Amino acid sequence: MSKISSIIYNHRHVHELRKEKQGSYKKRISKEPDERKQEIIQAALELFSQKGYANTTIQDIAQKLHISQGLCYRYFKSKSEIFSAASEYYAIQAVEQIKIPLGEDVSAIDKFNMLLKTIVAYVTKNYEFEASFNENSENTEIRASRLDDVADQLVEVLIPIVEQGVKEQTFNCTDIPNSVSFFTYGLIHTFHTDVPTKNTTEYMIYFLSFLKDIFISIFKVEHPEMVGQGWME
Repeated sequence: MSKISSIIYNHRHVHELRKEKQGSYKKRISKEPDERKQEIIQAALELFSQKGYANTTIQDIAQKLHISQGLCYRYFKSKSEIFSAASEYYAIQAVEQIKIPLGEDVSAIDKFNMLLKTIVAYVTKNYEFEASFNENSENTEIRASRLDDVADQLVEVLIPIVEQGVKEQTFNCTDIPNSVSFFTYGLIHTFHTDVPTKNTTEYMIYFLSFLKDIFISIFKVEHPEMVGQGWME
């Protein structure tokens, strides 16, 4: 290779390496805002769950992440907008919880009890956040949309459980899709409409008893005493 050819080759090689580095650097930079935004959402959800919406400020969120309030406002215009994003993330996490495999050798009624136990644990952990949906009209509108998203996914999980229960002759239901939808949407929206900010344990006990009675009535459970086992453990 001639000297000139060698210089051209080296120049091209260096240029390609530089482009490669710049490309990876741009990818890394473009990813950082998304990561920071997600950190703000997760921190906000944690604080809303601990303190409630009204008692959480953007300053609280910024302090938790050791960042400035200005950085929070770079990604979100208001606390309400952060709450909306946190609600979407909360719904996604809730769906992940209810889609945990329950095992093929487990009876339908045990699957239902395990599913409700998982949901109760998740709701209890984030109770203040649940209650926050009723604190102002904006949150109420956000709630309706998010709850429908969760209900859609929960219906998909419950239908095969009820179908299995009918085959096992544990449940008696002739219109499974509509019955499951009625049960799921009705109870999810009822829970979030009435959820109080005080006496939470008493409310959970009352609501789960109500839920149990409704499930037994709609699906005509053969052994009603088995419904509700382990929900509050």
